[in-house]
Amino acid sequence: MNPYDVLGVVRTASDAEIRHAYLALARRFHPDANPGGEERMRLVNEAWAVLGDRTRRAEYDRQHLHHREETPDPGFQPDDTGDDGFDPKAQPDVPYRPRPRAARTRREVLTFLPIGVFAGAVVVGGGGFFFDSPTLIGVGVVLFSLACIAMVVVLLTTLVDARHDEG
Repeated sequence: MNPYDVLGVVRTASDAEIRHAYLALARRFHPDANPGGEERMRLVNEAWAVLGDRTRRAEYDRQHLHHREETPDPGFQPDDTGDDGFDPKAQPDVPYRPRPRAARTRREVLTFLPIGVFAGAVVVGGGGFFFDSPTLIGVGVVLFSLACIAMVVVLLTTLVDARHDEG
């Protein structure tokens, strides 16, 4: 019985990770919650008794794991033949839907419209403050509100177009 395998943690796991794994397994296999899990709970408790105490853990590591050479994790290996068969290169691309020229023009206008309206709001509102004109300040506030609404429209249009592209 390897206590690291029982708790499902790696040998280099911190004390907090070991404690978290023990508590999760204890909740899962406690005899009150899982009547058939008494044997598994006994194994979890024995593993916790070894790994939960630093001195016992160090002793276990010295006795059992020092003699065994662990192979390092090779990490990600592209084109690995031993995997589950999923090859991202074999997946079809998201279908590209060409847009007509009118739709491209509409998108360009909708993209730059909020920026232009915002710039107009800054100029008109700034002029209203400079000339001390409440009317110009009000028009600037209205233009700013329209710029905010236009930005929301651009975002929603982009979301709708992306949804159509997904199929």
